Amino acid sequence: MLVIDTPYNTTAKLGCLAKENVQTIIRYYNFSNSRSFPDKCLTLMEAQSICSQGMNIAVVFQQRQNSADDFSETKGYEAGRRAYRYASNDIGQPDGSGIYFSVDFDASPADITGSIIPFFQGIQRAFEELSGNQPAYRVGVYGSGATAAALSKNNLCALVWLAMSSGFRGTKDAIKNGAYHIQQKAPEAALCGLGLDYNLINPQQSDFGAFVVPVETSSVPTAVTAATHEVISRTSLRLRGGPGTEYSVLGSLKPRQLVVAKPVNTEWSSIDLQGDGLIDGFAASAFLKELG
Repeated sequence: MLVIDTPYNTTAKLGCLAKENVQTIIRYYNFSNSRSFPDKCLTLMEAQSICSQGMNIAVVFQQRQNSADDFSETKGYEAGRRAYRYASNDIGQPDGSGIYFSVDFDASPADITGSIIPFFQGIQRAFEELSGNQPAYRVGVYGSGATAAALSKNNLCALVWLAMSSGFRGTKDAIKNGAYHIQQKAPEAALCGLGLDYNLINPQQSDFGAFVVPVETSSVPTAVTAATHEVISRTSLRLRGGPGTEYSVLGSLKPRQLVVAKPVNTEWSSIDLQGDGLIDGFAASAFLKELG
């Protein structure tokens, strides 16, 4: 079984990923998406779709976090509050699972002591404050072996995900000593047309904080759903990876094509091409006519 991580929405690729024996998809939490990665943050719809395919999820919080300037106690507190509340209120992430926080660079000892440890102290403060000193989630770190070792020594993380570069400080020792839960592997790859990384799980520490969310009965159908809408555009209608023009084009719908469509906001609808309950993409609602 494969464990992958990706900054891209996986919804339209899940059927293919399941056939390729993907078991766990690691996705992101953040404050806001960027133009480069407009669908980086996991949504409830995507989480439910992943779990409806029999896969589970792990999550990492990242808003830049690729230099020492991105880390301080205050920034950690803010990131911790955002991650905890989003996990609990938006995703329904279950108790006991993990939230990793990214340290996406080869931090020096001075960086670790002066910036990263305070950042994780801020995370700890936020988690304890929001939970009455009984946090529902375990804190993890994505980064170098040296970063992970320092945080573990200070009881600031329970889960370790080693970043891809084995040349980072302390990473070779961490691999040798089995001081990790997940190990990201080089090089970057693609599967089912999706940019991603592969990861190895430490068999001696197989609980790495993954989880599943409840799936609505309606999203796991026992029979094929009949088409609900007709495409009424004069030319082909773009099928996108998310509800907006900022999302990548996955394909196109033909004029007069019949689909199962469900509005997700005032302008966009999710599209199910096969009537199998799985979302294949999103299209502009203005070019979809409900069947009478």
